[in-house]
Amino acid sequence: MFEVSNEFYYIVFGYFVLILSIGLWAGQNNKTSESHLVAGRSIGPLVGGAALAATQMSAGTFVGTMGVHYLTGASYIWFWPGLWLGWVVSALWVAPKFQQFKGGVTDPDFVEQRYNSKLGKVIAALLIIVAYTVYLIAQYVAGGIVMNTIFGIPVVWGAFITIAVTMIYTLKGGMRATAYSDFVQALIMAGCFLAAIPIVFYQAGGLNFVGSYLTELDPAITGWHYGFKDLIGFAAAFGFSMAISPYELARMYSLKSKKTVRLAIGISFILQAVVGISVAVGGMAMRSLFPVLNNPDNASSVMAINVLPPIVGALLMVAILASIMSTVSGVMIVSSSGVSHDIYGILKPSATDKEKMLLNRIAVVVLAFIPLYFALNPFDMVQFIVLAQASLVASFFFALVVFGLNWKGATRLGALSSMIGGLITVLIWLFILDSPFDINEVIPGVIVSTILLLVVSRFTKPVPNENLKPFFKDVQ
Repeated sequence: MFEVSNEFYYIVFGYFVLILSIGLWAGQNNKTSESHLVAGRSIGPLVGGAALAATQMSAGTFVGTMGVHYLTGASYIWFWPGLWLGWVVSALWVAPKFQQFKGGVTDPDFVEQRYNSKLGKVIAALLIIVAYTVYLIAQYVAGGIVMNTIFGIPVVWGAFITIAVTMIYTLKGGMRATAYSDFVQALIMAGCFLAAIPIVFYQAGGLNFVGSYLTELDPAITGWHYGFKDLIGFAAAFGFSMAISPYELARMYSLKSKKTVRLAIGISFILQAVVGISVAVGGMAMRSLFPVLNNPDNASSVMAINVLPPIVGALLMVAILASIMSTVSGVMIVSSSGVSHDIYGILKPSATDKEKMLLNRIAVVVLAFIPLYFALNPFDMVQFIVLAQASLVASFFFALVVFGLNWKGATRLGALSSMIGGLITVLIWLFILDSPFDINEVIPGVIVSTILLLVVSRFTKPVPNENLKPFFKDVQ
């Protein structure tokens, strides 16, 4: 544990108070499950764009990505174009149609309506819950690392504190609290990292010194640690998943209009670009200052505490906590709604709104603590847990959403075979075939799920026009 000033503690404590206050304020108008899950469809482009960016920039960005850049150098930055291409696909062909679907408040609602399948809705909800349980492991590990670095407490207690604070404002405020807290958190993230990088490079001896030192230490750090196939795999995993990311699509329901959706995505681009560049160069600067860290995921925490002035360091640490908590909150909303709205709503169609709200809050608590067990024994660096989750989501959801929104021919059986086939392909590729040819599992997963959707749909009963109307203007 490094020496931490009193100002550091005050700023971190003040941040927790601020976020909890936003949750309590935002939750005052949440009288129905719809207002809880989609914020009354009232979020504008600025808050919405910041929320999209904050949710995407998770522990994988500030702890994991910086750790990878610390360990491997510059080449990993090439995953960002793939991720941004995913945002472009979403902005052009996915997100606006989701926002205009007024009959839905969750991603599985789309599956049920578009494919006329209650079974598809339940399967989608279950797969999303499983995938995001994996994702939460990475967030909890990162939260534990950050708290351990700041306060010297065991990682498990750090993870527990992260869960507890996030759970309180999510339970009370729902999507509205998540959106407004994410707005604050995104500004903190981008602003603090942008301000911190010049200080870090000054402490490290300047840009030229860092570059020459790292090249001498290992030429691959400033060159190409990763090969072409690796980078294509990283970019594909994040790009495919970002185009249809369930926790990002769920936020589309909360935005005011189709125009708001595209403006929000544009704003999120700017914030992500600032952070992406800052994290890359910051990780490499930290390698020149601290050539041997026990865990590369500690690079951002060590930078905040041991390199930056106390107030700047405290704000940066708050930015890291913000990235973790914003993502955990978004995942809690999506996973819990899968239980209360999607699965329970199918099992008990007569369920009242009050019953669903109660079950939603119970589900938030239960689903928040399940990944904690797995987080106690982390199996990889944070970023690679995130990468595995991205591949999993893309494999069962990409074809289903993108083709379903833009091709009227996709059928119910085509959708079911696509989800299940894509998932099985990824699992076989990873755990039985052991990633042959060093090709990332997302590529065969998306290819198989797409082929199954197209082929099975050609030979099975079409979806009734009534189900297509919300998504295709030319359907009578």
